[in-house]
Amino acid sequence: MWKKIFEPGDWAGVGSHLLLIVTFLGLFGMDAFVGADWPEWRNMMVMVGICVLPVAWVLVSIGLGAAPVGRWIALAAVLVAILRLLWVVYDSGTIPTLAVVPMLVVLFGVAVFFVYTWPKAASRELKELAWRNGWQVVRAKKLRLPVLPLPVGVAWSAKDAVQTPTGVAFEVRWVKWHWLVAQRYRLSAFVRLLDVRLPPLEVRPGSLTRSDVMLESGEFNRSFDVIGEDPRYLTSTLHPRNMQTLLDARPIGLAIDGTVLALYDDGPLTDSLTRGMRALDGLTIPRHVTEDWGQYAGVNQPRPGLSFRNVREDRSYGRMMLRLLGFSAGLLGLTWLGCFAAVSIYGS
Repeated sequence: MWKKIFEPGDWAGVGSHLLLIVTFLGLFGMDAFVGADWPEWRNMMVMVGICVLPVAWVLVSIGLGAAPVGRWIALAAVLVAILRLLWVVYDSGTIPTLAVVPMLVVLFGVAVFFVYTWPKAASRELKELAWRNGWQVVRAKKLRLPVLPLPVGVAWSAKDAVQTPTGVAFEVRWVKWHWLVAQRYRLSAFVRLLDVRLPPLEVRPGSLTRSDVMLESGEFNRSFDVIGEDPRYLTSTLHPRNMQTLLDARPIGLAIDGTVLALYDDGPLTDSLTRGMRALDGLTIPRHVTEDWGQYAGVNQPRPGLSFRNVREDRSYGRMMLRLLGFSAGLLGLTWLGCFAAVSIYGS
């Protein structure tokens, strides 16, 4: 009966809110727990509970979202809390100052995390590289593309793109949690639109899983996995010239879906821009492929900005709760150490 009423996500939501409340109450009464009586302490912890803990909970739960407004609001909340704590520390004397140092370290770490994962504007090197080739740097949110079949993380962000006469290139960044450790990923993408709609096809570099077809090139078979449903379509699309183009561009992967032909590389766009655009221009779709498997694309007006079909969502609620529990325990432990040190050195 309970399984019908509450799904795992519902239990995780209730548990995360209860843990948030417990963490706030623990911080709020930490001075009394170590045998001290600091009137300013509760005011500081109320500010932390209002401005910082909700932001930290979102970060630890699902990572950074792509909305710039949400990023600015979250960062402003953290900075306001830090300024408030600094003001209270300045006005309270030595004892609360020592007690709140671990809290300031944690808040500073949150701010650094925001800066580290913030989508960067096009670097000078990328702009010069685009200028030498006669290409143009544009804002990623101004692109008009269909849903892209690229493997990106759920909390992705993109800043700038390079527009060429034949396609567009951009870099996507996201943060993914590995248990208690957050790691930043990046993917450089190169996209060209087709005149017809084609069935899905993917060429994954590395040859780590399996292929749905074995092609005539042994080197290609050792370097890539080809994923698709129709072996005839895969063989016809990946003709010898296309195979050689992908081999020359290694370790770039290929994804075709609908009207999108996309290449992707796990690395900075500055390192793969020329190589990726050369490969994008070198790939050709034979006429008999478009005639046998292609469909009329029709009039398509994509929305501005970027969107992805193969978003790698992390649906492990157990891992999410473990991260929240680890963050809560670490925050409470550091705060207790600061308060205990202040009481031991200076008294209550």
